[in-house]
Amino acid sequence: MNYSDHQSGIPEWILRHLRKFGNCCCGREIVKKIGKDEILDLLKKEGYNCTLKIVYDKSFRPPKRRTKYPINAYYILEIECIVRSYYVKKL
Repeated sequence: MNYSDHQSGIPEWILRHLRKFGNCCCGREIVKKIGKDEILDLLKKEGYNCTLKIVYDKSFRPPKRRTKYPINAYYILEIECIVRSYYVKKL
């Protein structure tokens, strides 16, 4: 994996998945290398307002002590989407 492919330091496949699907499951190594807050800031500069969710794997017990980057977890980037609905009243 080459992290310097893109100017922002985020691999191109992450941007492609966010464009296509609206979410992306990236690895612990990428989040640990770039950092939680920096990856969100870099994506915001690219035009993707995202959230990072860390979801523990259910087959493993959560660790007894809290770690910044848990090993047995999924790192999911999701685009925040504001859903607006309008009610049109018939005249």
